[in-house]
Amino acid sequence: IVDGKLDYKTQTTTKKIKKTLPKSFFQMTEELNLKDIWRERNINEKQYTFYSNRHSSWSRIDMVWISAEILSNIQDIDIGTSTWADHNPIMVVWKGQRK
Repeated sequence: IVDGKLDYKTQTTTKKIKKTLPKSFFQMTEELNLKDIWRERNINEKQYTFYSNRHSSWSRIDMVWISAEILSNIQDIDIGTSTWADHNPIMVVWKGQRK
């Protein structure tokens, strides 16, 4: 999880420690100038890609990271609805590509 306030939701009342990505991951994204496309386009939005039945929680743990240099080539990004899996699909549409 990148941002515990935006990328995690639970129905339980007990406080659980939300696992975040290691510092080395954030250092790498900074060094390589990588951006989380969905978060870039949905700054304060709460939408999740994973549901844990065991913990009764939702998380946005599936992400698409790309170089900032090609960020403008992305037309759209959407988190789809899961019908049978515990993860939701992420659809990325490049400019010039049909949906």
